[in-house]
Amino acid sequence: MTDAAASGTSLDALYDRCLSGDSTAEAALFAQLRVRFLSIAKRRVQKDHAEDVVQDALQIVLTKHRQRGAGAGILVWGLTVLRNVIGNYYQAREREKGRLDYVSDPQDLSDLATFEPDMDTAVLQQRLLAAIEELARKFPRCGAIFHGILSSLERGGSPHRVTQRALTDAQKQYPKLTRNSFYVALHRCRASLRGILDEMEESGCHG
Repeated sequence: MTDAAASGTSLDALYDRCLSGDSTAEAALFAQLRVRFLSIAKRRVQKDHAEDVVQDALQIVLTKHRQRGAGAGILVWGLTVLRNVIGNYYQAREREKGRLDYVSDPQDLSDLATFEPDMDTAVLQQRLLAAIEELARKFPRCGAIFHGILSSLERGGSPHRVTQRALTDAQKQYPKLTRNSFYVALHRCRASLRGILDEMEESGCHG
């Protein structure tokens, strides 16, 4: 048996115990999946984005593993999830690149004489803060998480360090919040925040 096969078998054994309600096995399973996912993500995406990609993939595994049905082992299925998340990451980067290309072409530099990037940044920051306040009214825990992230961002550091500090702050308000449940909540809060921002943009377009 190869090392990869042995590893998959070991994770499947943990997964079986996880399904039976063994929380220790669940923690060990996700810890081992994280190590494997992070090793791959660091080679496939920008290093300071690897942790976010991994956490998104783990969140999907955490919420959908019971729906995966029979077939491939948990590691193979999890790696498929990670591959899809990485694919989504590159699609998002391409969309962002398309929005920024207009200022990256040297031919367009002459058009930037009256360009005021600080104004655009200020508008975006105001819109984001307003969206977070709306999010906090609807979902207080999401508001606490994002305020913690903003506070941590001001202190600087890598994305992983920023998120770690935000987790610590959130646990002060919600002591029962585990690392896994924090990332699940963060994923859902991000989706809710995107929805609020989309609504604000639509209102602005039609206003």
